[in-house]
Amino acid sequence: MADMAEAFDALASFDMWEEVAVILAAFFAPTVLQNLVSGYVPDVVDKPEAYGIAVAAGGQLSPMYSHEISIGGGLYTADKAAERFNLKSTVQGVGA
Repeated sequence: MADMAEAFDALASFDMWEEVAVILAAFFAPTVLQNLVSGYVPDVVDKPEAYGIAVAAGGQLSPMYSHEISIGGGLYTADKAAERFNLKSTVQGVGA
């Protein structure tokens, strides 16, 4: 019974959910960055992956969440690269 209580404590841990929120924020940050600087960046940087790499690299300046920001930016970069090279599968429908 003690193991279940420990598992619940881990699931209900605020620190874990805070890390998840930072990863999700870092996943969406490249899109925000791209929208903010789109008029100021030369056309050479038109690939979404570049913005994901910028967020992951910039996350290293964060003393508290550098690992989580790198994960979120890296996931975004991998997601956009897979999309550009047609490696992502498309969901056609849900349910029966």
